Amino acid sequence: MVNSAKTPTGKAKKGQVTVRPDSGGIKACFPRSYFADGKQIKLGTGINPDDWEATAAKLQRRLQLELEEGKLSTDEGIFNLGRYQEILEEYGLRAKLRLVRDAAISTTDEIPPKPQLSLMEVWDMYCEYRKSGLRESVYCRVYQGQYKNYLESAIEATKSEDALKIRNWLIENRHLKLVKQVLSNLSKAHQLGIKNKLLTHNPYDGLSDEITTKGAKGKTQNEVETDNDVLDQSKAYTWNEVQVILDFVKDKYPLWHGFFKFKFLTGCRTGEAIAFMWSDVEWNKERILIRRTYDYATKKFYPLKNDKSYKGELIRKFPMPKDGELWNLLKSIPQGEDNEVVFKSKGGKIINHAVFRNRYSGNESSRIKGIIPQLIEQGKLTKYLSPYNTRHSFITHAVFDLGIDEKIVSKWCGHNIDVSNKHYQDVAVFAERVNPEVPQQTELDILKEQLRQQQEQMQKQQELINKLLAERETK
Repeated sequence: MVNSAKTPTGKAKKGQVTVRPDSGGIKACFPRSYFADGKQIKLGTGINPDDWEATAAKLQRRLQLELEEGKLSTDEGIFNLGRYQEILEEYGLRAKLRLVRDAAISTTDEIPPKPQLSLMEVWDMYCEYRKSGLRESVYCRVYQGQYKNYLESAIEATKSEDALKIRNWLIENRHLKLVKQVLSNLSKAHQLGIKNKLLTHNPYDGLSDEITTKGAKGKTQNEVETDNDVLDQSKAYTWNEVQVILDFVKDKYPLWHGFFKFKFLTGCRTGEAIAFMWSDVEWNKERILIRRTYDYATKKFYPLKNDKSYKGELIRKFPMPKDGELWNLLKSIPQGEDNEVVFKSKGGKIINHAVFRNRYSGNESSRIKGIIPQLIEQGKLTKYLSPYNTRHSFITHAVFDLGIDEKIVSKWCGHNIDVSNKHYQDVAVFAERVNPEVPQQTELDILKEQLRQQQEQMQKQQELINKLLAERETK
């Protein structure tokens, strides 16, 4: 074993170079302790993954020696990429070099070869490849919409197609969960190009590995439809705050009042509210049906996703008690044909998802003052929650304020619950009998009511007995 080098203080530096399989290739990993910025460096070696161990062992020993002798770092403690290239050439290797972490590198160091295709050409090729395996709405809205917009924005902002610059700009300016997904797909796109002999290297290999998904600090996040935290009351407006929002909308934006109230009263998703039709209203059964969603990218209707939360059922049945708030809301809207949507835009068309979001949140570039920001400015609300949190607000109100069983609320809203199929069906039957607008009785309330009914029945029986005895005495 090679002895560790000494630092100026006389202490041995810790950490060894390793050469090992990583993300489909053989990479050299250098310990943080040898470099001034304290960042780990991981680089491709060009070693054949099918027969790597012997060559990797030799290269590892050589790199460790060079590192301890100070030949792999400059006087400033910066990794010497040029020297690393020279060592690989001595071993007859050509690496597809990539720094996994943004280690400082001199501008005079060598850089990976320029790709044969532009970044957007690589992306379009990849999207075409993925198209047949994706739902149409996902392909248009996410891959050709959101992801592509991220890349175009990054290229325009950095005036570059350099992978690290693209990565760093995205991290600083966009939602990290989506950034991680974009970078991961970019890596797959380049691998596809290499497989088809259109590209020779993958500069995005591993760039998403160490990204967390908490979101860019201080950045406004788009509506993300997730039900992982529907019972988190900090992510919901109180029902008093909901009334404040609805009163404000009714006064200032009456056209939007019905749409906002419907979302708060049912907990449905925005696309489901946009797609709600008159054929989904069953007056005689005092219920509504949630059975489709509208995708703003493809401008098409789709059935509800058949995921585990529905146990195979694609239609959700939501109670609408006669003369209740939901009943009266729908009665106040002029009824159209069965195939017409209930809530329409000012021009009588299907509501545009982006227009709703701008009305709710605001849009600085269009000088639109959002409803929620205005209420915060007036001191009537204390926090901003995304349009999707109208759903959270209904669910937490139903569960915590009205005492409705979470499994019933799950059935109404179609979010995930962990119960057996039989229990789920039992809940489904019971859910249609529960009023979503009034508090539910506790077990103590139920026992008190049963006792009252028993006492009332006993009193009637006693009165009947007394009457019969009285009639007998008169005879």
